[in-house]
Amino acid sequence: MGDRPRVRALLMDADGVTQYPHAGWLTEMARLGGPRFVADAFRHEKTTLTGRADLRELLTALLERDGRDCTADDILQVWYRVELDERMLDLVDRVRAAGVTTALATNQQSYRGGFMLANLPYDEHFDHQFHSFRVGLAKPDPAFFTHIVETLGIAPSEAVFVDDMAVNVRGARRAGLQAVHFAGTDTYGHLRSRLRALGVPGV
Repeated sequence: MGDRPRVRALLMDADGVTQYPHAGWLTEMARLGGPRFVADAFRHEKTTLTGRADLRELLTALLERDGRDCTADDILQVWYRVELDERMLDLVDRVRAAGVTTALATNQQSYRGGFMLANLPYDEHFDHQFHSFRVGLAKPDPAFFTHIVETLGIAPSEAVFVDDMAVNVRGARRAGLQAVHFAGTDTYGHLRSRLRALGVPGV
């Protein structure tokens, strides 16, 4: 292993890593909100990830602008629909059983994040959940990752972070963490090989 630091924590992103949107969700959102709605909704969502703005209010304004007869809650219900990647959660369980602290590290606005906390079984797999709207910081800000490792009481180099977005991986590395980019074209086997190379036990 040489001078490689001991891995004491595995941090996993949610969307694109441990969960995926339900099939057809974008089509349904566009049907409800209209042709301009989806791009504008995602643009507004970015302003709510640190919990300092209310997405329901922003969505309501967009729907009223376009004269739509659905509500912001109708849109949010579509946003909530995700499918968990059980194989990825099994990997988390093995790493946890090997003595490594596991944490979900995800950008979420308060409504979707609140739904996940109340309804998805992540607490059965992760020792901690760090949602951006609760932390008050969002990826790729290195401060988001610094907050996590300080909360866990470990050195940044003792944490390995996995995300499907390269910009977030870069943010984690700027904070001193080890990080793996799990791109959309990568396989589960690719991820396991990269985690093993970093010395993550249990994979």
